[in-house]
Amino acid sequence: MIESSKIKIVLVETSHPGNIGSAARAMKTMGFYNLFLVNPKCEINEISYAMASNASDVLDKAIVSNNLEEIIGDCSLIIGATARQRDIPLEIINPRELSKEIHFNDFQKIAILLGNEARGLTNKQLSLCTKGLHIPSNKNYTSLNIASSLQIILYELLFESKNELSNINKIDKNDVATNDKLINFFNHLDIVLKEINFIKDDRPMISRKIRQIYKKANLSDEEINILRGILSAIENHSQ
Repeated sequence: MIESSKIKIVLVETSHPGNIGSAARAMKTMGFYNLFLVNPKCEINEISYAMASNASDVLDKAIVSNNLEEIIGDCSLIIGATARQRDIPLEIINPRELSKEIHFNDFQKIAILLGNEARGLTNKQLSLCTKGLHIPSNKNYTSLNIASSLQIILYELLFESKNELSNINKIDKNDVATNDKLINFFNHLDIVLKEINFIKDDRPMISRKIRQIYKKANLSDEEINILRGILSAIENHSQ
């Protein structure tokens, strides 16, 4: 399991305060809070806080340093993001591969480095890393800003971590109706469909196919109650 407390997000020589704020917002959205700024070319200011939205707590706790080696000194895995091929012998992986590597290994501390907006990490900075990280993108235009890159990386880590994620309109399919309730619904359905002459006694295959359609849905108790309510309304209307 990936623990967010083990992950250090290290922005190196960032030049725009808005990018620091946007990075903080991306971090908090994905559940990460350890932000480090190494030799920043700007200060955290009102623009940073405006871009951070409700992630001001990440900015408040950000650690500023001029010593990259000191920041990553306690890390057993150091990942450096790069958008282009480098002339250094460094294995390059993508965010999904990084996520799986972290998930299956017991790293005590992990640092993810993102470089300056204009040129990224220098070769010297990248050579301090265990591995490089490249986000696959349009080969004719590989430019991703810091916050976008971070969002993609941290999304993969969050997804692999199996932590509780936000969901919209998620249906709990653990609440699948028992076979008895399903059979009672099918019997009720057969009665109604015969009453409206949709099913004939000499065409049992139609009934079987209709049952198979509903079986694929893994209906819950509530869903069966709704369907049976519809059937009852049809019966009342037909009288």
